[in-house]
Amino acid sequence: MINIKPYLHCLQYIRHYWDKITCYRPKDKQLHFGLPKRFVAPNANIIFKNDQFYWDTYFIILGLVTSKRISLAKGMVENLCYLFNRFGIIPMRNRYYNLGTSQIPFLTSMIVEIFKVDNNLPWLQKTCKVAELELKNYWMNKNLTEKHIVYKGLSRYCDHYITHLGAEHESGWDMTSRFNDRCLDYLPVDLNTCLYKYEADLSRLYAKLKKYNKSNYYRKQANKRKRNILSLMWNDRKKFFFDYDKRIRQQSKFLSVAGFYPLWAKLATLKQAHLIRDEILPKFEYDGGIANTQSKGLSGEIKQHDYPNGWPGQQWIVIKGLLNYGFKTDAERIAKKWLDMNAKIFSRTFKLWEKYDVVNCATGVYNPDRYVTQSGFAWTNAVFTRLIHEFSE
Repeated sequence: MINIKPYLHCLQYIRHYWDKITCYRPKDKQLHFGLPKRFVAPNANIIFKNDQFYWDTYFIILGLVTSKRISLAKGMVENLCYLFNRFGIIPMRNRYYNLGTSQIPFLTSMIVEIFKVDNNLPWLQKTCKVAELELKNYWMNKNLTEKHIVYKGLSRYCDHYITHLGAEHESGWDMTSRFNDRCLDYLPVDLNTCLYKYEADLSRLYAKLKKYNKSNYYRKQANKRKRNILSLMWNDRKKFFFDYDKRIRQQSKFLSVAGFYPLWAKLATLKQAHLIRDEILPKFEYDGGIANTQSKGLSGEIKQHDYPNGWPGQQWIVIKGLLNYGFKTDAERIAKKWLDMNAKIFSRTFKLWEKYDVVNCATGVYNPDRYVTQSGFAWTNAVFTRLIHEFSE
């Protein structure tokens, strides 16, 4: 078990910071759509002020439910449902110019986290309905301009303008060498794993709601997607999951943390999980935790979602994936590395950060084409809190 004492100063900072970044903006104003419920923005800086991001919300909720802020967590899910009901898309954030782009879908994962602690069946039914419609009308809708499902029942990222750059933004990995600047050509393993988990989650949740026909339908859909993912994305020789380049009908050769998502979603077989733990995990693990990719791109340019950076949400994906298959010692070791690095840099800067250089145990390396690494930071605070909850006494 992890001793909590070295992290108390960070936890105190986090407790105070929640209120600082909790927003309430119920009316449309300037760049932002109004949202009916209070929500957590990434930080208080102007670059993310008053923003609720889609995939950030999942990782933020991991910390909110642990911190007993259940009402705030539920409100953030309700805000996403409101956006879908209003626009037919959960945009990447609540800004007008982001309406043509979503983000990697985590809505059912948020619902599951909240239902575990709240057990509110009417709320579950209401939010499952929106998740089901989002899956059907956005991610699986072949009639949209931004068509996602493109090859053997599997999906890609795709923005409304159908550009490689916009698709990469929808992935949340803006930017990365992983897609070789042609994101539209790839079937990403993380996206398809999340869609598998959507179907598996809906199957389990509809069973709780005693809607067994829907439960059986989504179980069959999840199993079908699982077979296709295992067929196209698992590499038995390299012992890992890879994105699939549909243009050339080959797996990508680029190792990224996205290949751990099948462990997080319990899609991988036990044999595959053991191979990944034994052969692949050491390629990503450093003194500060898990790097997003195993290497830089061929150009040598450091993009912000590449080595040597590690991101809080991806630490959770890997750690939770390891826990799912009984690798608690490995999960705890990585969690402690991440917590220790966060605490060490906090003792010097008095801040937690959006991302970190896990190789050199420093604040994250940023690309001048994007923005300076931000302090704050909501999903960092949330994952920090959740890891303490998981591994301390």
